[in-house]
Amino acid sequence: MNADVIIVGLGPTGAVLAALLGQRGIRVAAFDRLPDLYPLPRAIGLDHEVMRIMQELGIADKVQKHTAPYRPSEYRGTEGQLIKRLDMAPPPFHLGWAPNYVFDQPAFERIIRARLLQLEPVQVHLEANVVSEGQNADGVWIDVNLRGTEQATRFTAKYMVACDGGASPIRTRLGIALEDLNFHEPWLVVDALINEEKLAELPQTQVQYCEPDRPSTFVVLPGNHRRWEMMLLPGDSLSPEFPEDELWPLLERWIKPGDGKLWRAAAYRFHGLVANEWRQDRILLAGDAAHMTPPFMAQGMAQGLRDAQNLAWKLDRVLAGASPASLLDTYGKERRPHVIETTLTSIELGRVICERDPEVARQRDERLVAEHGGQVRTVFRQNMIPPLKCGLIAADSPGAGSLLPQPNVRTSNFEGRLDDLTGRGVRVVVLGDLDTATEARYLSLLDACGGTLIRVGSSAQTGTATLHLHEFDAVMTRWFASLGRSVVIARPDNYVYGTARTPAAGIGMLEQFLRDLSE
Repeated sequence: MNADVIIVGLGPTGAVLAALLGQRGIRVAAFDRLPDLYPLPRAIGLDHEVMRIMQELGIADKVQKHTAPYRPSEYRGTEGQLIKRLDMAPPPFHLGWAPNYVFDQPAFERIIRARLLQLEPVQVHLEANVVSEGQNADGVWIDVNLRGTEQATRFTAKYMVACDGGASPIRTRLGIALEDLNFHEPWLVVDALINEEKLAELPQTQVQYCEPDRPSTFVVLPGNHRRWEMMLLPGDSLSPEFPEDELWPLLERWIKPGDGKLWRAAAYRFHGLVANEWRQDRILLAGDAAHMTPPFMAQGMAQGLRDAQNLAWKLDRVLAGASPASLLDTYGKERRPHVIETTLTSIELGRVICERDPEVARQRDERLVAEHGGQVRTVFRQNMIPPLKCGLIAADSPGAGSLLPQPNVRTSNFEGRLDDLTGRGVRVVVLGDLDTATEARYLSLLDACGGTLIRVGSSAQTGTATLHLHEFDAVMTRWFASLGRSVVIARPDNYVYGTARTPAAGIGMLEQFLRDLSE
């Protein structure tokens, strides 16, 4: 076979999945129909989960140079009054990174693609048009028109992941239908580079103009980059591209010619859609091929990267023979409900913004303010993202399906973020001391799966493979206390399988987790 995994589509989801697999030594053949990055404006927000994945890829510091803090989002009503406010929680940060960032997507993608070039197991083919695909009991195949060739070339692998966008030809050929979450709104997105002297006159934070005449959004991006998103109204052009002479009148409320340079613009129809199936035997869907999320939570790209993170470690185990192929069924079982819940929350925010009826909008303003007792309170964005609620988790234990905290920690020879010390395999974290027999049992079980035992706030002992560490800011300790637990079992994608009240109970839970992985 040419590869272990074929990936079709090298947007952020496909590229990150290729990198996560390549780092594990899995042979990847990745294909994209474009000669370079997609040229029009897309994502502007990423979150702490994305940064944690970038950390796993060893490129977080490079990515961070092209980010800025995601400023508070102020929702302004029909009279310009504040009706809703979103922000991120202050430090110490639960996952080791600020909860939300704005970023430069082209720079972000180039850093990921540069990482791919460093990974020997990954082969990348640009200007490659996949014309057909198929599968049998032994593997998958695709026929591809490669750059400069007229005759299709066949590639084979054990699995294929379609990351080929919202229109996904592969999903269409597979006959997979989309569930409609009832949100389809046309918007215009404009990116501009603003002159230094004009920046101070523009809003200094994100603003949602919830105005019936034309709902709009203003976003502060890194450097002098600013974005406007405006709802397209009946009679407006729905052309994918807008000439400058049509853009300036729409922007005159904020900027005029001479205040900056229009960089790029595109019209999109924001959708809320999710695929009914995420796996057909050896072919899986990820990213926009599996779901489309309106941008009102800046979670569209993050959703796709969660897909990649969830799928990478499961494919690794299946390809290595450590888990049966049925483990891949948990991918869609976990991700689909999570995506739907997150997308519905984004749609709810979108409906706040998109209301066109003046009277209904006025009532909306009154209701939102009244819900906060007359004084608008700040809602933390990360609290709007749900945990996993089903799949490969011990759902009846507190904290199951949430994300393992990543405190800054110190050992005798290390100081930094937790993941950089422990790696990303199965991890058992114990608060406090363990007796010798229980510790030995944990280490035996974890050795069988390449996992790590971590003890927080315990007295270090020599002669064992246990990691003894001290954490700064008590992030993990406070989290344990909130759950009333002393043991947590985390999966390789940082999601919590389950928690236990005592170390002895944790042994049984770890044994169950390992059975779940192998049966």
